[in-house]
Amino acid sequence: MDRLYVIILLVGLLVLSVAFVWLLSFLVHKHKKLSIGADFVNKILPGVDCGMCGEKNCTECAKKVAAGQKAPEACKLLKEEEVYKIKKYIKPANSAKREQVAIVKCKGGKKAVDKYFYKGLDNCAVEESLHSGCKECKFACLGCGDCVRACRFGAIKINERGTAEVVRSKCVGCGACVKSCPNQLVTMQNVSLSVQAICNNKSSEPGISKKCEVGCSHCGNCIKVCPVGAVQVIDNVPVIDATKCISCYRCVAACPHHVISRL
Repeated sequence: MDRLYVIILLVGLLVLSVAFVWLLSFLVHKHKKLSIGADFVNKILPGVDCGMCGEKNCTECAKKVAAGQKAPEACKLLKEEEVYKIKKYIKPANSAKREQVAIVKCKGGKKAVDKYFYKGLDNCAVEESLHSGCKECKFACLGCGDCVRACRFGAIKINERGTAEVVRSKCVGCGACVKSCPNQLVTMQNVSLSVQAICNNKSSEPGISKKCEVGCSHCGNCIKVCPVGAVQVIDNVPVIDATKCISCYRCVAACPHHVISRL
């Protein structure tokens, strides 16, 4: 009987040893490929692998957060001060690498004529499905804030004119806002460019001034005054070429509807 107890004890110790070695190797493998940023985030996350963030474990969540692909708030167990700590660490790292920044190509808002009063769901995609939105200009920003909600870094706001506007100092260039706009008003551009046409009126029909005070009338003044040929027209919309622009701002002064703007 004593021999049986010894055998059971030895088997139990063997099982515990194997389990310990497996757990140790699992943890080593789990953490060895983490970047510095992901490791920082992973140490703050609770490590319970609950899955509420949409990832299979906290390590995968940490990788996504460090890469700017997921907000720290995705972890429902983090405290407010922990979220702030992660954001403070991650955002400068992402911002330092950015080569592009988002821009909303519309200044309409209150300066754009309404064709009906919209009082539905606060969602640009839904409003756009109703006769291309409430604005006479079918390319206008509808101001419901789909892009604001898509931005994980608080880099987009609805300004006093009622249009979406990018806070360039906060934008990390992830491009999440681009996909959110049903009118394709949000685009990415070189971060070094300091001037751009803030309008996406692709229509060749005349009379934009009757629809919007700050709409592009396709007059061509910006093209004529540019000394280096940096202004080109793509789909009837003037676009500034970052590789040519010398920031002389002659196009800004020449635009009759203040479409060309300094950023």
